Amino acid sequence: MDQRGWVMDAAARLGQQARGAMVGGLVVGLVGAAALTGCGGGSGGGATPSTPTPAPAPAPAPAPAPAPAPEALTQLKADGTKWVDAAGKQVLLKGTNLGNWLVQEFWMMGQGGKGVVDQCTLEAKLTERFGYDEKERLIKLYRDSWITERDWDQLKAFGFNVVRLPILWSVIEDEKKPKTLRADAWTYLDWSIAQAKKRGIYVILDLHGAAGGQTPNDHTGCSGQNKYWTDADAQDRTRWLWTQIATKYKDEPAVAAYDPLNEPWGSTAEAMVTRVEELYKTIRAVDGQHIVLLPSHYGSIDAYGSPLAKGMTNVAFEIHPYPGLFGDRPGDTAYAIHRDWLRCGQSGTTGVCAYNKQVSDLKVPLLVGEFQPWQSAGLDLGGQIARATYDTYASYGWASTSWAYKLVSPAGGSGKGTWGMVTNAPNSNFDSGVGMVAKASTWDCAGWNSSFAEACAVKAPTIKVGGTGPKTYYFVIKSGANAGSNPDVTFDKISIVETTSKSEVITNGNFGSNAGWTPLTISGSVNLDFNDTTAGKAPTGSDGPVLRLTRPAGVTGEVNGGVYQAITLEGGKSYTLSGVFKDNGSSNTWAEMYLLDSKPVQGQDVIDMTGKVDFTTAAKADIESFFKGLATQAYEVHSGLAQWLVSPTTPDVFQLPERPAGLKLAEGASGNALTWNASTDAKVTGYNVYRASGAAGNYTKLAEKVATPSYNDTTAVAGTTYFYVVTALTAANESFYSDSASTALKSVPVPALIQAEAFTAMSGVQLENCSDTGGGQDVGYFDPDDYIEFKISVATAGKFVIDYRLATANGSTGFEIWVDGVKALDAMAVPNTGGWQTWVTQTSAAFNMTAGNHTLRFKSVGKEWNLNWFQVKAQ
Repeated sequence: MDQRGWVMDAAARLGQQARGAMVGGLVVGLVGAAALTGCGGGSGGGATPSTPTPAPAPAPAPAPAPAPAPEALTQLKADGTKWVDAAGKQVLLKGTNLGNWLVQEFWMMGQGGKGVVDQCTLEAKLTERFGYDEKERLIKLYRDSWITERDWDQLKAFGFNVVRLPILWSVIEDEKKPKTLRADAWTYLDWSIAQAKKRGIYVILDLHGAAGGQTPNDHTGCSGQNKYWTDADAQDRTRWLWTQIATKYKDEPAVAAYDPLNEPWGSTAEAMVTRVEELYKTIRAVDGQHIVLLPSHYGSIDAYGSPLAKGMTNVAFEIHPYPGLFGDRPGDTAYAIHRDWLRCGQSGTTGVCAYNKQVSDLKVPLLVGEFQPWQSAGLDLGGQIARATYDTYASYGWASTSWAYKLVSPAGGSGKGTWGMVTNAPNSNFDSGVGMVAKASTWDCAGWNSSFAEACAVKAPTIKVGGTGPKTYYFVIKSGANAGSNPDVTFDKISIVETTSKSEVITNGNFGSNAGWTPLTISGSVNLDFNDTTAGKAPTGSDGPVLRLTRPAGVTGEVNGGVYQAITLEGGKSYTLSGVFKDNGSSNTWAEMYLLDSKPVQGQDVIDMTGKVDFTTAAKADIESFFKGLATQAYEVHSGLAQWLVSPTTPDVFQLPERPAGLKLAEGASGNALTWNASTDAKVTGYNVYRASGAAGNYTKLAEKVATPSYNDTTAVAGTTYFYVVTALTAANESFYSDSASTALKSVPVPALIQAEAFTAMSGVQLENCSDTGGGQDVGYFDPDDYIEFKISVATAGKFVIDYRLATANGSTGFEIWVDGVKALDAMAVPNTGGWQTWVTQTSAAFNMTAGNHTLRFKSVGKEWNLNWFQVKAQ
């Protein structure tokens, strides 16, 4: 399935304690350039994968230091927080993952549809159509083609010295004979290690998909299984599998580490620790030398306690942070998101600093096993951010492997930065006029507000109709979100016009009613409001009522649906699609438009098969051709990565100026006048001014490159609450926000129910979309000493209690209540509620408040708890 299915979970939380945080344009070729038993491996016989000879290519840019010679690969071990070699010398591991090779993820090769959405459904379909032996042969052909020697050369050209190798259990274990090695069990692992050693590259062996599946996601080979946790046989077979791997490679120095269970998030953190520690003991019974990785639970490593105190040796923690993706910080820029993550936020204690403190205290090394810093950041900036990310991780001594090395698609090309460091060259024959015609998603650009022509994932093309005479097509608008997430997307000014006559073919593209449109329900259901006029929800360019798609109250699980209408287009003519759409703070949400030649079917997803292989009907020769072509297709290397990863010059990105100080606000008849202290940094060239309607932020840029330390906001409406911050600018960077200044704040009379996001001051917290009754946002990401404050007024002195709406997946020691700087209530613990969006109401003890205005502060003493609202009630 596509990336939205699993990657939402890959960063659904990231562990709340850790958060905040060649020449350009050169196209480089080649180097420098559905049951559990349905998953098999390559064919038997132990043949070595084919290795097509790479074509000549430009030499890579010079690396800052030569890669280690093959003989330099010695057994790695943990030494405090360091990865060191056999001589005790620190080794800084820098590399990537070889995803979609030994366990397929269909979004990474631009495939999927007609029920074939992952490796298990592919193998089941091939077996059904061609028989088991032919399925085995075809899967081997695929694996022999996806990664070849040219890829190992390209990894070397990127300056890498480690790869993380994701493996499906059935690559090694015979699917028909449990706890029996395949005849070719070690073919791909041995070949990978041999290729890596030739180039001075270590290998991390990663069990990405265990028997039964350890997550609900498709990257374990079989989507939606998650049976490992309750299947004793799957657990036993996984222990057996690691015994075989450890026995085979216990004396192999090129193996940097064993990763016993990738992203084991299908159960509780405690269950994860039990199973991982069990696998650690299994490995140690055979191999006492290699580092064993301890995976996080959605970013949290707390559940392990101190591994060293438990007698565990030669272990390292592993995290998979994806700042800014999957609905995190919607609408913010890639620059700001990664700046905050890598530079530890305004407080200097969040982002990577939180993890560094934790692993330093525990004296255990760290692997950042997956991350993706260049996604949609542009080629040059993306390359700089990636280099800064690798360099920052190395500065702490962490090993790091990005996700992912390669991604291909029917259209090809890097665009503004795809998930792959390498992709297939643009396909000049790709026809995007039929199929998906526009797309945005919170994974590509959360908080989008654009025309279809500037859609961040798929931009609206010119529609060219072949043949002659009138043809009926179906134009589809659809949106949806993963389970636990809320879509809120608006559309307007939908138009398809013939380019010469300008004749319109869409009926009622400006909405205001449902005329001309047919609702389409795919899964769950979505609210369709054809006449929405809610302030702030309309896309830029809208001129009236809009179509708004949201999740209905009480509907759980994935929601997916929209509207469509039949249109008539003339063969031989061209048409222009236009419109505007906006994401209103959604999470894990997509918005897509399609032009189809067949009528949508209720209850069935709209699938764009343009450029894809239909594995349900394609001839065997066509499937073979597709698989073989993966070995020789022209590559396009992300030019920013090719330049910056090996550049001897460190990019200037994130070399930050000091944030401005002394921000003051004076309200006046002619506007809100801001002043601040001038920067003494000679590199500062100006300032940006931002404004928000609440202390939670979500700041909008009001003015940029202001030359002097003052600004008058003449657009401010008298009597309206505003918060302002300013930043300092250099040629390449922007500072953190200054402290905020606000207009006069109004107190909320209590008793009252107050939304958590309505705070008037805070430190360290973040907002996130909330799936509690009523939706909206909640406040989370609390660490000790973080706080949120509220201005309240009490008419009559007396005793009060507070009802709190709380959620946490891990449990927390919670928070204290302070009134006017004095502690009024001791800590309210927050027990595990069952999930980050599983909400309970708790009530405080009674406390006294005098009449008058007060400042009410929630001061965190624990971490990892969420607050949706609270209600102050008189006793």
